[in-house]
Formats: sequence, structure tokens, C-alpha cells
Amino acid sequence: MKNITDLYTPQQHPVKVLQIGEGNFLRAFVDYAIDVANEEKGFDAGVAVVMPRAKKRNERFDKQKNLYTVLLRGQKDGKPYKENRVITCINEVLGAYCDYERFMGLAKCETLEYVVSNTTEAGIVYDAADKFDDCPPATFPAKLTKFLFARYQAFGGAKDKGLIMLPVELIDHNGEALEKCVKQYADLWQLEAGFKTWLDEACQFVSTLVDRIVAGYPREQAADYEKEIGYTDCLLDQAEPFGLWVIGAPALKDKLPLNSDKLQVEFSNDIDKFKEQKVRILNGAHTSMVLGAYLAGLDYVGQCMADPIVRKQLDESVYGEIVPTVHLPEEKARAFADAVFERFENPFVNHALLSISLNSLSKWRARVLPTLKDSLANTGKLPKWLTYSFAALLAFYHTTEQGDGCLVAKRAAGDTYEIHDDADKLAKVAEWAAGADKDYVHHVMSQTAWWGEDLTQLPGFEAKVLEHFQRIAEVGAKAHIEELGKQA
Repeated sequence: MKNITDLYTPQQHPVKVLQIGEGNFLRAFVDYAIDVANEEKGFDAGVAVVMPRAKKRNERFDKQKNLYTVLLRGQKDGKPYKENRVITCINEVLGAYCDYERFMGLAKCETLEYVVSNTTEAGIVYDAADKFDDCPPATFPAKLTKFLFARYQAFGGAKDKGLIMLPVELIDHNGEALEKCVKQYADLWQLEAGFKTWLDEACQFVSTLVDRIVAGYPREQAADYEKEIGYTDCLLDQAEPFGLWVIGAPALKDKLPLNSDKLQVEFSNDIDKFKEQKVRILNGAHTSMVLGAYLAGLDYVGQCMADPIVRKQLDESVYGEIVPTVHLPEEKARAFADAVFERFENPFVNHALLSISLNSLSKWRARVLPTLKDSLANTGKLPKWLTYSFAALLAFYHTTEQGDGCLVAKRAAGDTYEIHDDADKLAKVAEWAAGADKDYVHHVMSQTAWWGEDLTQLPGFEAKVLEHFQRIAEVGAKAHIEELGKQA
């Protein structure tokens, strides 16, 4: 079989993007978006990738001349979707350690405009042990500070040579966090005042939000995929079709032509509202559905989407109770919900309900409680399905049996499952589960430290939850979900 380099050639674009990180997500998301923009919008951007931790070069990139294939597999417009895209926009892949001089030499690149990064949630940190003379310093922000200072010196502090930082690490306000670290290093290393002014006036640290599930190298299916595409590729990168990148700087919209029908890019100052949309609709739908669905005998998200009883719960809760609370235009929220449902229906992914069930106490607080309260405030009544979801949570956790670092409970069919959460919370749950239903429900709901407030104080909430909880015990989760689906 031929190699990818026998059929494709890298496209030589001027280096506009310095990418810190070579991982699967950046390659199937950022580089994918740039590659599409080069082809469809004339972006003309080459990418220089820096591996921030590697002590030696990655031979896989060298062997394939930095070419690789993104395999999109999922659901789109109601049908299974496949796309095989060869990414040709990467000019070079360097190691911050083994290619240190070349890495720092990129600071003198005339065409460089952007820095993108994904160094994990723990990557944007400040460590006073980092020294300016380290080649390179250990942390990503320290490496970036030294790189930016080299650029400042190379161009004499020219304002038009500042860079735009677009971190995609999964932390809130990632741009602000990165900027804070860089300025801390500038102070620690006592860099000149002109550099600090240049950071403020010539550079931008832009917060972003990203959303795409990237599975990475499809080890078990690699041979089949290579047979399908007709060449070998040791850098195959599999992801879902859905992609959303929210960039918190509307002024960049005309400079960054990244939005396309293949990946949605929003330029907005309301980045927190987009995060709220994701947490409430995507994560909230998961958390409010999976525990009851698991008790009803289902094991995977795809099964839930195909089951008419559970699907009705999901439809009514998402579109009727969650979407109206999102602080974005309704058409955007509904379109996002439509996309979420297609992601849940992805025939190429088996997403286990038990995996989603981990740490459900804190998840319900973050993902569902704010929506329930907003719905109550907006309508004057408790939302049926979100109220039920708390009872399903209590039913899922209702056991006195201790396991190894977990609790152990049984479904109606008799099969056991493990409940994983904070150890102190699980101990309390097991203690209260030994008592009467009313007391169990009251104890859990009144834990202010767990929920940020006493949930028994929400008008009518405790009585309704107890009613749902006892009905689940009486007729089973599946029958109770079906009953609720018939109620107005």
C-alpha cells in the first residue's frame, strides 16, 4: 500500500501560526480549521508546530512530511457522515528542547501573527522556579514569555509585530489566565519596561471556548481506515463532525476567516454565554438523562436516543425546559441543541452511561441546578423533567452497600453497578439510605455544602422529588418516565 506522501504534498504557506502542542485535539480542530480556510477562504497560513515537552523529534511527522488525515465520523443532517481530509498546512514540527534554537528563531519570523496552544488544563501555570536562562524554561507560559521577549527585541518593539494568543486549554478565561502568567514572568525576570508596554499595546491574549470530541488515533480500526483511504498514515486522527470555536474578540472576525460549513467559529464578547449554552444543553442533557435511563435498563447514549420513551424525556427537557433558559438568541440555542442530538446519535461512538455517571452530585449542581432555578423563576413552576432528574439521581445513589472506593447498587434486573463520587459524600449517602425515604431525600437535599444552598427551600421541590423517588421505587424508572411523558 502507498504512503500518504506518495499521493499528497505539503502546501507551502507563509508561517502565520505558531502552535504550541502537537496533540490529537489541535490537529483535528485548529489545524483542520486552518486547512479549510486556506482552501476555501485564501487564508494562506502555514503552521509551525512546537512540541513543548518532547526531548527528541517526532519521527512520525518527519516520515510523513507533516501530512496526516483527519477522519470525521458521526451524524450530520440526520445521516451518518464521513469525511477524510488530508491536512497540508503544517510547515514544520519542532521540539522546544531538541530544536530550541530553531524554535526561538521563529520569533524573528516576519509573517507570524498568531499563537495557538493546548497544553492541557494544567499547562497555563506560573512557577517561580522557571529561569530566563533556561533553554527552554519548563512551563508553557515561561516559554511563551521568553519567545515574546525575543520577538520584541528582534523587531525593536514594533507595534505591528505583536502576536495574538489564542489558547484553547479547557479553563475559564484561558486568555486572561495566560496573560497573567506571562506578566508574572516579565516581573520575575525583571524584563525591561518597554517589553511590558509592548505586551499591553501590541499583543492580545484572547480567551476561547472549543467543542469537538476527538478520539485520536483509531488503533483498532486503523487498518480498515487505511484500506478505505488507500494509503498508510501513522498519524490518523479521528473526530466527530461537530466543531465549535468561540473566539472572544469580535474584531478578529475579518482577519481570521475560520468559520465554514465544516466548523463553526463565533467571534463574540459573550463567551461565557456560549459556555453556559454548552454546559446547560450538552452537559445538562447528559446529566439529567443518564441516571434514570441507566436504571431503566439502557447502557449507552445511542440506545437512549433510539428508545422512544427516554427520547421523549430528552426532547421535552432540552427544548422545553433547558433551551429557554440559555442567554443567547433562541435560534442559536435550538441549533446547538439540534447538533447535540446528532452527536448523541453518532453511530461510530458507544458512550457508556456509567462513564457519564461519575461524580454526578457535583455535575448536577453545575449542569442542571442553575437551569432548574431559572426555569422556575421564568415560568413560576417547577420544570417537570429537571425535577424528576434529581429524583433519578437520588434513586441511582440509593444503596447502603460499600465497595472498594465506591458504593455498589443494583438495577431492577439484578445486575450491580458502581457509584463513584467524593468519598465523604458517598459515606453520608450510604448512611442516610438506611433510613426512611422521606429522611433520605431530606438529608441529601439539605446539604448546603453540596449544592451551594438548601434545596429544601425551593418552593415545592422537596415534596415533588420525594413523589418521583417513591414512584421510581414502586413501578421502576422506565415506567415512571413513560408516565411523565403522558402528562402535560
